[in-house]
Amino acid sequence: MLKTIAASAAFAGLLIAGAPAVLAQQKTPVLRYGHMNSPTHIVNLGGQRLKAAMEKASGGGVQIDLFPSAQLGENSAVLEQLTLGSNIITQVGPGTIAQYVPNYAVMVHPFLFKSWDEVKKVANSELVKGWEKDLVKHNIKPLCFFNFGTRDLYTRNKAVKTPADSAGLKIRVQPVAIYTELVKSMGGQPTPMPWPEVYSALSQGVIDSAEAPPNAIIDQKHFEAAKFYMKTNHILDASVVVMSLRAFNALNAEQKKTLESEANAACDWMTEESNKVYDSSVAELEKRGMTIVTDVDRTAFEKSAESIQKAFPAWSPNLVADIRKQLGR
Repeated sequence: MLKTIAASAAFAGLLIAGAPAVLAQQKTPVLRYGHMNSPTHIVNLGGQRLKAAMEKASGGGVQIDLFPSAQLGENSAVLEQLTLGSNIITQVGPGTIAQYVPNYAVMVHPFLFKSWDEVKKVANSELVKGWEKDLVKHNIKPLCFFNFGTRDLYTRNKAVKTPADSAGLKIRVQPVAIYTELVKSMGGQPTPMPWPEVYSALSQGVIDSAEAPPNAIIDQKHFEAAKFYMKTNHILDASVVVMSLRAFNALNAEQKKTLESEANAACDWMTEESNKVYDSSVAELEKRGMTIVTDVDRTAFEKSAESIQKAFPAWSPNLVADIRKQLGR
């Protein structure tokens, strides 16, 4: 009898000892999709589509949890968490990815691209595909590019039509070099600041101006503090959905294929939505009391932006010229 009890106890011990391994094998992979936009922004709505499609296609085998409104931190902090191995998917600008692979910043070079088709052509080129190999060293797996929106300048109380008009303005920028150089080329004072802080900074006069796509301004209600909107169209804002390479490699072959396919579908949807809302969003800003300035001297701004590439010695030689050549210019 004692031997039987001892044997049963030993067997139970083996089951308990083996439980973590069994649970680890059965555990559903959970990916955290974190970004800085609100729950109603296209980035979060695109994330919802990716979540639903992925969970349906995998039969619940892969779970995606959404963390909008900077719940996981601002862009560069979330990307850093990702590089360190966290199971994260995020939307991030090429200028932020450039912390790891400098050439990426050229994808948001002011006034370089004339249309989203041009951005897409370069994004899908062998040139950019080559950069992706360098991201692997930092545990970054790019999934897809999408159009975050056309970025314009807006101010609290002053119309800006030429670079001279923006001289001395304190302009909020993302804490990313390419945006800092943009504002310098305009003659303004770059003021790095997290996106969630911009509303109060405009309201209190800490900054004079900022730049963003019109739907993002509506999303954050900046029209309540800023009264002039300039259609500078200075950046066609390519953005990238990326994830932890380690987390991607932990998926099985079918899950990987499905995730890449559904991510591309989500990016295409976000691009379509972004393309559709530009004009209606500008009209909504005018309805909300902003003065829309259309007679902007874009040629003068474009000329001043030529100095930007000199600030990036880490870029491949003749990078901007090579892209222009790809675009037939």
